[in-house]
Amino acid sequence: MQKHKVWNENKNKIMKYYMITFLLIGYIQAFAQQPRLKQVDKYLASTGKVIQKKSIPAKKYCLLQTLYKEKKLLLLNLPELNDRGTQEVIPFGYKLNNLSEITLDTISGSLSQSTIRPLYNKSLFSGVSYQFCDSVVYGITLYYNGQNSATYSSLKERMDKFFKHADYSLAGSYFYSDPDYAVKLTSGKVEVYSLFHYPIVETFFPGVSHKVWYGPYTYETDDSSVMLAFYNQESKENNIQSAFKVYYKYRYAQPFKMNKLQFVLDDVTYEFPLTVENKTIIKETSQVEERNTRTFINPEIMKAMLRSNKLEVVLEGEGGRFSYKMPAFQRASLYTAYEYFRWTVTNPLAKYETW
Repeated sequence: MQKHKVWNENKNKIMKYYMITFLLIGYIQAFAQQPRLKQVDKYLASTGKVIQKKSIPAKKYCLLQTLYKEKKLLLLNLPELNDRGTQEVIPFGYKLNNLSEITLDTISGSLSQSTIRPLYNKSLFSGVSYQFCDSVVYGITLYYNGQNSATYSSLKERMDKFFKHADYSLAGSYFYSDPDYAVKLTSGKVEVYSLFHYPIVETFFPGVSHKVWYGPYTYETDDSSVMLAFYNQESKENNIQSAFKVYYKYRYAQPFKMNKLQFVLDDVTYEFPLTVENKTIIKETSQVEERNTRTFINPEIMKAMLRSNKLEVVLEGEGGRFSYKMPAFQRASLYTAYEYFRWTVTNPLAKYETW
């Protein structure tokens, strides 16, 4: 009887030990996905920065194309510019094959670019080149005589008519976007990107990957620029969290030290605290770039942002305030991250059929 009692006591101790161990492991795994402790920042400040000796593996591909019907390609023509030459341009989403007579100029991983090809119909443009990701067209550049001011003015009028207005202008270049396209008009060429086909960057860390849609452009002024990108952090256990990163570049006459980001919607404002995780001095342009690489955001907030007509970005710091209306090419980043979250997270029964 005594032996039986001792065995039960030992058994209870063993069970408590295992329960505590499992809870501790679960806590560590859960916390690994959260922002790091303040103690870690203090430790890094006193001991120095983390040194990464190995490059972080990454790949680029069209994320939205993978979410829809298999073996189906969405084709998208250029914006309507009333130009016969653009009608012979290969559409976005077209995939090269062994019979395609396109000469590639550069190849880097999954990305490649063609040589400049002539246009045969009468056109404002003299040639066209293509950008590919996994052999799928996502970017098209049209070339024209940059010395001809009449051509430049004509193209600007056509862009203004199609997009209604430019998102912003900088040093003689005009930037346009809508839910389908991002366009840069500059002297001598017009860059056009399909926002649906634009590749994301998936970066791999131990046990975690980040799927980030950076987009073709940042929002720029003469003195400042903001890179705002939304993404999903995904672990091996299908634990997916939405987040965003923001880089702010400015003249280093006065430190900015960003500490807050606001999204101003039609009827509500969402506010997120920021921390400058690292700072880079760019001597060539006399600028400083401050970076915040991971701020988590609730998908319900992302949905509200997408449904709001008004969407203003307000970046605040100790040295001032920078605000602008979020252009469509940054909304595309928000949309892409939210679409992936919806397709991947909200239907677990389809993924785990044995439930």
